[in-house]
Amino acid sequence: MSECERAQRLSACHDGEVSEAERASLEAHLHQCPACASELARLGKLSHLLSTAPRPEMSAEALARLHRAADDMYMADLGRMAKALMAVAASILLVCAVWLWRSGASGEPIEPIPAWETAATAHEATLATASDEQLAQWIVLDLERKNGHD
Repeated sequence: MSECERAQRLSACHDGEVSEAERASLEAHLHQCPACASELARLGKLSHLLSTAPRPEMSAEALARLHRAADDMYMADLGRMAKALMAVAASILLVCAVWLWRSGASGEPIEPIPAWETAATAHEATLATASDEQLAQWIVLDLERKNGHD
């Protein structure tokens, strides 16, 4: 490879990857720099050699091996993704379980439903057994309990 600083752009110029202005500048430089001119000639010979070389055929066995390897990589990626999703699901389950455990373990007893609420929401057949006086008494008892008049 040439020691000229422009030699790095010769490959891009040879492949047609530079602008017209840069190409014109490099062509002008080639007339003054024999190292770059020989490097460009070497690139041309290499391109010609590669374009005229026969392309090897892949055997059916090698092609089958290549397909199996691609399938194996796909399955391995699928397995890794499944493991990651299971880990995320387990983490969510753990967080929810801890949250439920901590929110239910407050130590305070759960209040029973007052009798008057049960009677107020009961069907008419149940209401027929309780008198208005009994319902009023239940409401008063419940209100006294809530106001601290036990």
